[in-house]
Amino acid sequence: MKVFELMDELIEELESSPKSLFSNKRSVDMDVVNEIIADLKNALPAELEEAMQVLRERDEILAAAREEAASIIKSAEDELNARVCEETVMQEAEARAKQLLAQAESNAREITAGAKEYADDILAELENYLADYLKLLRKNRMELSSKRIKETD
Repeated sequence: MKVFELMDELIEELESSPKSLFSNKRSVDMDVVNEIIADLKNALPAELEEAMQVLRERDEILAAAREEAASIIKSAEDELNARVCEETVMQEAEARAKQLLAQAESNAREITAGAKEYADDILAELENYLADYLKLLRKNRMELSSKRIKETD
């Protein structure tokens, strides 16, 4: 993912910047850092679009599962109507239709749960990434702010 590559590039830039004497503070090339941050901003919408695509795919899977369930129900109903002449055959068809319906509903619930879990995992990963990114930005702003204060003294 491009975002992670850019984050690695930013970290590498920060770690490779020269340290100040008698201090853990570093001097960074703001042009390079700003360029990486701009690239990150440009890459984020793609990441968000990927998450939205996952949600759209989930909806498509759910729709397909519902169609399959409807098809199974229709098939079971057709079979039931064809065998309606005999009582035992009719009872067997009803039982089979209920079984197929329960199975279809169970499959739909499993697919729904899996799609939701997958979408949640993607969104959680994105949320963690954005939280880490925000922490890094805050840290850099604090360092820049403290440098400005020291420069004015």
